[in-house]
Amino acid sequence: MFALGWRIFFRHVDDVLDPRRVRRAAAWSGAAAVVALVGMLVLEARLGWTAQPPLRSVAAIVLLAAGVGLLTFACFPTRRPPDPSATINGRQVRASWQNSVRWSVQPYLLRRPRPVRPEDREAVRTDTVLLRRGLIGTLARVTPVSLAGIAAVAGGLLLGFDHVLSFAWILLSPMSLVEYVVRLGRSERARVAASPTS
Repeated sequence: MFALGWRIFFRHVDDVLDPRRVRRAAAWSGAAAVVALVGMLVLEARLGWTAQPPLRSVAAIVLLAAGVGLLTFACFPTRRPPDPSATINGRQVRASWQNSVRWSVQPYLLRRPRPVRPEDREAVRTDTVLLRRGLIGTLARVTPVSLAGIAAVAGGLLLGFDHVLSFAWILLSPMSLVEYVVRLGRSERARVAASPTS
């Protein structure tokens, strides 16, 4: 399911993310990373705040600056605006992966799904497209945050902060990303199973 979810992510990422917004977020995150890098290098040269050998301190500073840049990227909206015609009772529909799938569709998204019943086919096709959009948007937001955390923890480890929670973050953060990708693969499997040709 992970490989299928990964393929679906790359096939439909342009449907969900706005290239103009992504470029703006990348520009601001690059600028934030450069400012953080220069600031930390100046402080290191003046104060020696890392108290580590030069190579180790530079590697830690680069990782911390990369974390700042990734976190900045995550703070900018990158999704395409919702379709203005997507309304329920006059209110704009903003599908998120948590609440876009009806209870009748949930059994088809399990690890071992049941065959799609004819009366559920339309709901499965509709809900899995909303779910796909929500999951891709969530992955685009959560991935930079997770990578920023990993970069910060790795930089902290180089500086001598070796708390056990640091290792927990490095192990647990990628697991949530894997779960999102697997869920994306399961939604595509359900959509295909509910399609008229199946």
